[in-house]
Amino acid sequence: MFTVTNGGYNARHPKTFLMSRPKGLNNYLLLIIKTHGIFEIDGLTFVAEPGSAVIIDRNTPYQYYNPDGEYADDWMHFECSDDQFFKSSGIIFNVVFSLRNPSKFTLYIEQILWERNYTPEKYRYDNVSMLFHVLINNLILAYQEKNISHINSPYYTKLQNVRLTLQAAPYEKYSPKIISEQLGISASYFQHLYTTIFGISFQCDLINIRMEYAKNLVKTTNLTIEQISEMCGYSNEVHFYRQFRKKVDMTPAAYRRSQ
Repeated sequence: MFTVTNGGYNARHPKTFLMSRPKGLNNYLLLIIKTHGIFEIDGLTFVAEPGSAVIIDRNTPYQYYNPDGEYADDWMHFECSDDQFFKSSGIIFNVVFSLRNPSKFTLYIEQILWERNYTPEKYRYDNVSMLFHVLINNLILAYQEKNISHINSPYYTKLQNVRLTLQAAPYEKYSPKIISEQLGISASYFQHLYTTIFGISFQCDLINIRMEYAKNLVKTTNLTIEQISEMCGYSNEVHFYRQFRKKVDMTPAAYRRSQ
């Protein structure tokens, strides 16, 4: 669906640089902006901070520069085989907006350009298109989240990593006290942030993750319920049994027979 026609990352230009396209381009332009910049797009002026993004629509006049020094960005010219789908996807055109984690988008662009230039032709188009779809979806989310205060919390990425750790190792011993000390915040503030950001309390999320892990073990192994209980981080088999029945609406043995 998406085809990249040209691109580059960490492109740098001197202070005298001025990019001007009075008639725009025949394709779309994505910029991940790494320095200050002044953008004039279709008659509107935007002041861009480092770590901003913009997708300029086709045939849209624009110009941009940095009045304070060199200008730098990651950029791609691209096309979409289904313009109607693309324009109804929620993407915002011709508006400069900030990114919470701009380095993530640089990595996407770097990988897309690598796939475009060096992947065997048999896989090239599909790889680029799929990666670009992920990039676009994340840009849509970034725009939608730009005014959500907790997204800009300095602990947002750290809590994402905490949640991924729970998923990867649900059998470990976790507590708000231990995790909050690792983050350098109080246990109560950690639990408040976790609930605010993910919409579920830390304890409930951990139980849900452990139950999903338990269901997989019950379904795919011949381990005893006691063994599974221990592998899910429970020191009390009765407690595990009760939580499993509450979450799954049947006992572990009944769940195993139902599979």
